[in-house]
Amino acid sequence: MTHLENLIEDFKVRFDDLAKMKVPEWILTPFDVEIESADIPVHMKEEFIDMTVDLEASALFRRKGFREFWINENNVAKYPQLCAVIEPFLLGFPSICMVEAGFSHANAVLTKKRNRLSLEERGDLRLKLTNLQPKISALIEAHQAHPSTVKREKVCSTEN
Repeated sequence: MTHLENLIEDFKVRFDDLAKMKVPEWILTPFDVEIESADIPVHMKEEFIDMTVDLEASALFRRKGFREFWINENNVAKYPQLCAVIEPFLLGFPSICMVEAGFSHANAVLTKKRNRLSLEERGDLRLKLTNLQPKISALIEAHQAHPSTVKREKVCSTEN
């Protein structure tokens, strides 16, 4: 019984900031909220109005739900102020699937054979959990060749 009570207290301490977090209604149901009654900052009301009349955005919200809606690339580009305000709320509530995947990948990364990998410093776990694909061609174009290689190539091409 004492162990369970200690766990409850530990959860209260760890998740106190999340328990106190007030998520505005316009984040959870942006297309059902009346603009006048919503607690949206004044400088973002115009962007919010534009979003609520956007039929494509409305369809995406109904199809994907609020989390996928707010992180959608098109919405981030169209409504940057709203998405910037919402980002901290989305980061506070990872899905159960993401948490389970994190534990699984952390366990895989921290085996005896891979004991030199670091979850905190180098971001090994973050790389494992992301679903973003690197743009290899853009990375190759951005890479600067070593100066000695460039000189050698120039020398070789001028000699021939």
